[in-house]
Amino acid sequence: MAQRRVNVGGTSGGFGEFLFGVVLIVIGFYMIFTNTIVHTSFWRLSGYNLLGPLIILFMVGLVFLFMHGKSVIGWLFSGGAVVAMAVGIIMNLRLHFKSMTLLSSLIMFGLPAIGLGLALRSLRSHDR
Repeated sequence: MAQRRVNVGGTSGGFGEFLFGVVLIVIGFYMIFTNTIVHTSFWRLSGYNLLGPLIILFMVGLVFLFMHGKSVIGWLFSGGAVVAMAVGIIMNLRLHFKSMTLLSSLIMFGLPAIGLGLALRSLRSHDR
């Protein structure tokens, strides 16, 4: 009895295509990540930085938590301050790309697109 070979995605697609596509995606994203500069700042309200008040709120929450570990106010203050700090930092990220040639940028953004196309193509059956 002839046994049918099954590759990527349960089809007779090509494992080599899939692997090559994933390699292209990884190389493309590596190029994007190494050519990106990330800057961050923090929320400002009327010209005042909000990080200081959030740290004070966090410390007040810790005082409540060390006085009584099940303090709802302590958990709300400290947890809310940590979440607000993380959200403030993430929302104020600024991304800049390094100066590069047009060819470099086309390769950098083209490799992940080509790799994704190859990886998705490998999931289809190659039977004629």
